Amino acid sequence: MLFNSFMFIFAFLPLALVVTYGLGHWSQRAAKLAITLFSLGFYAWWRPVHLILLVGSILFNYAMGMVMLRARAANRPRVVSAALTIGILADLALLGWFKYANFVVSNVDALTGAGFTLGRIVLPLAISFFTFQKIAYLIDVARGETEPIGLLDFATFTAFFPQLIAGPIVHYREFVPQIQTRVFGRINWRNILVGLVIFAIGLFKKTVVADTVATYADSLFALGPAGSHYGLQTGWLAAITFTVQLYFDFSGYSDMAIGLARMLGVKLPLNFHSPLRAASIIEYWRRWHMTLQRFIVAYIFQPLSLPLNRLAATWGLRRWPAFLVGTAVPTLVTFVAVGVWHGAGWNFVIFGVMHGLYISVNEAWRERRRLRARALRRAGKTPAEPGSFEIAAYHAITLMAVAFANVMFRALSAKDAFQVWAGMSGLGAGQLHQAPPDLGVLAAITLGLVMIFTMPNTQQIMGRFDPAQNWREWRDAARPPIRWTWRPSFPGVAFAAAVLFLGVMFIERGQAVFLYFKV
Repeated sequence: MLFNSFMFIFAFLPLALVVTYGLGHWSQRAAKLAITLFSLGFYAWWRPVHLILLVGSILFNYAMGMVMLRARAANRPRVVSAALTIGILADLALLGWFKYANFVVSNVDALTGAGFTLGRIVLPLAISFFTFQKIAYLIDVARGETEPIGLLDFATFTAFFPQLIAGPIVHYREFVPQIQTRVFGRINWRNILVGLVIFAIGLFKKTVVADTVATYADSLFALGPAGSHYGLQTGWLAAITFTVQLYFDFSGYSDMAIGLARMLGVKLPLNFHSPLRAASIIEYWRRWHMTLQRFIVAYIFQPLSLPLNRLAATWGLRRWPAFLVGTAVPTLVTFVAVGVWHGAGWNFVIFGVMHGLYISVNEAWRERRRLRARALRRAGKTPAEPGSFEIAAYHAITLMAVAFANVMFRALSAKDAFQVWAGMSGLGAGQLHQAPPDLGVLAAITLGLVMIFTMPNTQQIMGRFDPAQNWREWRDAARPPIRWTWRPSFPGVAFAAAVLFLGVMFIERGQAVFLYFKV
């Protein structure tokens, strides 16, 4: 079931709210059970047979967590380590089979010619997201960052439908304490109103902007597989239109998830905060898929970087050799993992390598600036701050790097991406002029770019209502040229009604799947 569907908006969501709060007035436990059952039904709507996997994953990881909690209480660290290892390996095995088995077998067959084949394996919806969330939970349990939890609370936490399909990847400490308060399950009209406005803005982004631009992006990316070539115009149009589509598709989903959770009395962490206003690729990743970024830093990069830095010190490496071993290598490995997490294909591997190299170069540049500033201070001089022209140049470089990588992310194969890159670089064999998109698509692209670079994002619009759990950490970041905050006044209600109306009306064209549903 899609958030951007009439069935969800006019049937599932109202029913879930009425039943949850109706039961919550009588029993908080009944409200949690209602949310859990609605979440499982939401998941089963897509492909009922895969509900077995989700329920099995919930029960298995709960059991592993309980084993570790009891072992920690009994001071048995070996049991904790064994349970953690078994839990993570089982989760990764499930993900690996469904998502990567065909990719691995097809590549082995291509290399050996042995004729290995597998039958078609249907990828379960959101398996990457719920696998990472449960791995994070197991690691948090092993680190002693959780408390014992009942099965119902754990199921509500891991199956919660607003964040189940495409995140954010939520930690125990962010979610469970909220559903254990006395007020959870009791209707709060302020939460309903704030959540509805946030949901409406996200729906507008998805159906009005992302899905409109998608029609043209899809036609452009179909040129290569159809045997056509890209010129300078078509290459850049392909990159820009898909970047706008991906931006508003994921931004829209993130808003809708936060809005839906708020309607149910839960504040989720931010997952998207104007990343294309960043002036470095490091800052871009801090604001794009924010919960994935913190997951990879905490659970992949740091466990790799710390021992490699110790190894560099043991070898007596200094400065750039030490940077290469302790920073560049783990960064590259981490982002290859990120690329493969997004999809099973060589284009996703290359996408990960590109961002790993981007981050490494950015880190090297920052390290160079730090060393230079240190040398100037030793000489009694004050390092100069970057000027507006320098910052603008950093911003332009970041946008260009993201656009090139997004082409690899969107293309059906690396070969198709190379064709688009050739056009973007002026090396393509296609015509330099292509029929422009229709006025509706041009309007959507223009609106999208204006929203990206000049207007407040959703949490900035709703800032006075503390829209997300970690909003205070980000309230001063990515300040827009145009500032406006929503209030429940006549203009505010008119704005909310307009974006909700347009978001719903544009569903009439068809219900497009969110891009991250494929992850």
